Parts: sequence; C-alpha cells; structure tokens
Amino acid sequence: MNIPPSAAPVRLGPESAQALADLEARCFPDSWDAAAFAAAFDRAPFAAYGVADGEGGLAAYATFHFLGDEFEVISIAVDPALRGRGLGGRLFGHVLQQVDKMGMTRGYLEVRAGNAPAKRLYLRHGFAAVGVRRRYYPDNGEDALVMVRESTGTGSP
Repeated sequence: MNIPPSAAPVRLGPESAQALADLEARCFPDSWDAAAFAAAFDRAPFAAYGVADGEGGLAAYATFHFLGDEFEVISIAVDPALRGRGLGGRLFGHVLQQVDKMGMTRGYLEVRAGNAPAKRLYLRHGFAAVGVRRRYYPDNGEDALVMVRESTGTGSP
C-alpha cells in the first residue's frame, strides 16, 4: 500500500466513524468501535484528522478533545503496514498547526511507557513528560507517561 505524496490530512466527521474504528482495531488492543467514534463526534468538542490510503480507507488518523484553550490528544494511529514512513509525524504536525491557529495554549496526552516510536514523535513535536499514571492500560497494566506541550497559540510551540 502506497500513500500518494500529495495525500494531505483532512478533518473527518461522523461519517468516518466506521473507517476510524477499522483502522483503530488494526492498531490497538483496546480499540473503540464505530459507535464509540460516532458518540465522540456527538459530544463536541471532538475532532479527528486523517490521511487517506489511496484505496478508499484511512492510512492514519489523529483524534482530539478541545477544552477551552487546551487540547487532549486521544489517539494517533498509523496503519501497521505503513509505519516508519513519517506519515504519523506529518499528520501530527498538521494537526498541531491547526490547534495553534485555534489559539490552543496547552496540549496533553498519555502514551504507553514502552512505546518508544510514539514517545519520539511526541518529543519531536514539543511534548515533554511530566508524570506517570501507574498501571494505566487495562489490557496489560502498562504505565502511561503523561506528556504536555505548551504553545503560544500563534502557530509555534
């Protein structure tokens, strides 16, 4: 599966709930189903951005909650067959530009303590580890690192 170089991230809506669930199921052991994504869209402020795979599906997505001038990264997923090609970084960079334009001043996320590629991605995009949630993930009891990104809200961290 190849992603066209011109494939740009786009904002997704409730009609993408099944595609989001399909990709999530390939990426995470504790995945949301389509109903959970549809409910999240109904409970604004929730946003999802994605990159098409060129075959009518999603290659990657990022989901967020917005809370005043802060945001929380819910998840970022890249199709396992497409990992290591910079797609997640490109998508995440695009989304962070959008939240900066919206005036968001702080972002939060949790990441599995053992997920080295994700931690590198977040560090490259200005997040810093600020705490640990012990035994956070129910599938295996793994710890989560809490990471925060401070921003001026003007397009740069």
